[in-house]
Amino acid sequence: MRKFTAFFVLAAVVAALAAGCSSVDDKPAIRLTDNEGVVEPREVSVGYINERLDRVPAEMIPDIPGDEGKRQFMDEVIRKELLVIYGIRLGILNDDRLPGALEYFEDTKAEEMLRDELIVNPAQVTPEEVEDYYSVRDDLFQLQEISTMDEDVANDAYQRVTEGGEDFGRVATEVSTGGSAQDEGRMPVATWTDLHPLTRVAVRYLETGAITPPHKIGATWYTYKLLSRKDPPDLKPLEGSHLTGISAEARNFKRNMLEYYLFTEWDQSSNAIYSDDAIDLCGTRIDEAALAAIPQTEASSSQDNMERARIPVIPEFTDEEAEMELLAYNIFGDEKVVTLGDYAQMCGEVPGIETVKTGDRVRIESFMKRTIQRESIEAKIQEGGYRSGQEMQDYLEQRTEEFIIDITYDQQVVQKVDEPTGQEIRDYYRSNLESFIEPAGVDVQQLIVATEAQANRILQRVGSGEATFTNMVQTLSIDTWSKAKDGVIPTYRQGERRLDYLQGVAFDLEIGEIGGPVRAPGGYALVKVLAQYPERQMTFDEVAGVVKQSVVSTKREALLTALLEDARNTVTVEFIEENFQHIKDPAEVLKEKTGGETGGESVTIKMN
Repeated sequence: MRKFTAFFVLAAVVAALAAGCSSVDDKPAIRLTDNEGVVEPREVSVGYINERLDRVPAEMIPDIPGDEGKRQFMDEVIRKELLVIYGIRLGILNDDRLPGALEYFEDTKAEEMLRDELIVNPAQVTPEEVEDYYSVRDDLFQLQEISTMDEDVANDAYQRVTEGGEDFGRVATEVSTGGSAQDEGRMPVATWTDLHPLTRVAVRYLETGAITPPHKIGATWYTYKLLSRKDPPDLKPLEGSHLTGISAEARNFKRNMLEYYLFTEWDQSSNAIYSDDAIDLCGTRIDEAALAAIPQTEASSSQDNMERARIPVIPEFTDEEAEMELLAYNIFGDEKVVTLGDYAQMCGEVPGIETVKTGDRVRIESFMKRTIQRESIEAKIQEGGYRSGQEMQDYLEQRTEEFIIDITYDQQVVQKVDEPTGQEIRDYYRSNLESFIEPAGVDVQQLIVATEAQANRILQRVGSGEATFTNMVQTLSIDTWSKAKDGVIPTYRQGERRLDYLQGVAFDLEIGEIGGPVRAPGGYALVKVLAQYPERQMTFDEVAGVVKQSVVSTKREALLTALLEDARNTVTVEFIEENFQHIKDPAEVLKEKTGGETGGESVTIKMN
């Protein structure tokens, strides 16, 4: 049988011989040798095991200290390695789908690496930037706008309301094309985050009465005047999980704006110049092609609409027309020309849903803008050498391994498990009744405030009859999501992962009792139980679909286990125990993952 080199089969696993290790992470933890001699020896590194310990959820880590725990954790890694070896023996590397899959993976990874360098990494935010973002995030803005699709009209209007001193509302009524023109351009009061991102940037540091220069969003030019700006009520302290969430939000906003500015700069530097005659002819031919390809009757459903959107519209040109120059542009100094014939060819190379369906000039230019953007990205990828580096090679090796696992599992497990019969499904349900029990549940009402002391004061006021719990929620809770519902959270089940701070208090209370305070995101929570639902056995009809999938999964797992046992009988698995000292203790990792604050002492009061 033919041997396969390690280049094609190594993936997330970093292979390195112990004698040549450059670091502790490269030292082997497991070595697998194919006794049939088809696959080259494979090694799983210490670094890979430690990385998986950090990455996997807590329930996948054994609470067993020392080498025994390490061996147990590595059993799952060994299963994956055995599946790879089995797949290579089957010849999965010769699958016709692999080259296309790797091409797609390479393109995706190259773009990701470019994006990391130009956008993601520069978009990291400092604590000062997070505070600055939070200081404006929920501010209430009252704006007036002038909107028009004509740049000259927008600039003229700006001059009139600034240097000319004309009334903004009067000019808005005269020239604005937006719906707000009827009300002198006055817009509804909105929080800063409700505004378009470019509008947010324009008005972020604006003083009351000041006016922004015109800026373009899509095909429309906007000018704004700030009428008023108010701070939000009940702003949460910027700490704990709330700080984490706001930091991520600030980072995403900065990232989105960096991406917009980058692609805008590339678009402007391309200096695309269109031929009016050619683009008019292109529009005519697109309309003709769309008329012939797409049904003209009214779509019968949303699915029908989607099917029509997927129909490719490819304009046809005479030989003479095909030679006409549609546009000229440059990609970072590389001059390019697209003819009408080139445009038609592009339409045939992209998914049908991306082709232009009407001959509108704006749509044709948008299609070409996306094409120019893709070419700009590819030029930067080539410039950065992202396709040829070690990171790309390691990534493609990892994807190759995942491809082997996926195809092997599909061919040798999924396709060999028959659809279960109705009797099999019912028998499984009867034999596993304990697996289909609905946990106990409660309807609760929660109130979250910033400090534990404040929560205790509220508890005393409610307990003395001075205030009702609902009134305290409506006036004092800083959790806007639950506050909008008077703090009520219906049908909260035992064992749920969402709102996990409720698990330790909600099921120890009687109806009408209030428990807490307990530590919650952004502060401390008080919890009142409104209703209780006992644990119950779910009927077969309720869970038939789930039971069917359980039967299928059980059969698949049995078949996979037999396959892996067969593979293991022909593979020598060797633990490199001398390197176990460099592997993290699973029990310690588990402790770190599950550790954390539980809040102050919980108090319970009875509400009669």
